[in-house]
Amino acid sequence: MPTPNYAAPAADESHRLLLWPGLAADHRLCGPLLAHLPEAGVTAINEPKPDEPMRDYARRYAETLRSELPEDGRYAVGGFSFGGQLAMELAAVLDPTPLGIILICGVRGTHQISDAFKRQQRLGSMIPSFIAKKVYVPFARNFARRDRLDPASAELLLDMARDIDPAFLNWSSLACASWPGPPEGLDIPIRHVHGELDQIIPDVRGEADETIEGARHLISLTHPREVANFIQRSLKTFNLERADGR
Repeated sequence: MPTPNYAAPAADESHRLLLWPGLAADHRLCGPLLAHLPEAGVTAINEPKPDEPMRDYARRYAETLRSELPEDGRYAVGGFSFGGQLAMELAAVLDPTPLGIILICGVRGTHQISDAFKRQQRLGSMIPSFIAKKVYVPFARNFARRDRLDPASAELLLDMARDIDPAFLNWSSLACASWPGPPEGLDIPIRHVHGELDQIIPDVRGEADETIEGARHLISLTHPREVANFIQRSLKTFNLERADGR
């Protein structure tokens, strides 16, 4: 499998929040957020093994992240959509354990992943790469229109679609669709922000801590300031919880 096109500047000790992007995207999806979050960084994704479950991948990946974690343990992990699933898996095995987890249009459990979404991801993974590459850009164009992106954000989404590694997208799509839910015994505070009109991963039970009115799925592009403000408030809460010994 080729090296995935998710490479980004690795987080270092100045970064107190390690972020991961969602399906069919890379670090550029978080770019507007980082403009408001000097304490955050997007980490480089490791190369997965074919058919590797997300949980096994996270255990391997966690070993390579050790050098990027602040020694005092005062950091958090988070992600957008699929990246949130990965963040939860990593939170269960990282040492030191993160202060908390931030979900951006993410899922708290399998109840938020519809059967239709699972079928779509599994069918998509069966399409030969040379055909898949031809549909990524039209799909991204429709996605941009549906989420009402401004021209610059729409072009960014198209650029990411052009750069997708089909092998990595196939793996991540299957890993997302077959995810068994949060690791058992995961006892870390979770903060969750969601778009009110998100149709990709609807917040069916109203579990988000904050819902952005009128927003759809790609809130890191359409509402970066609101999401960044939520994240900064959440990081302060995580620090207080650790200071209180909880």
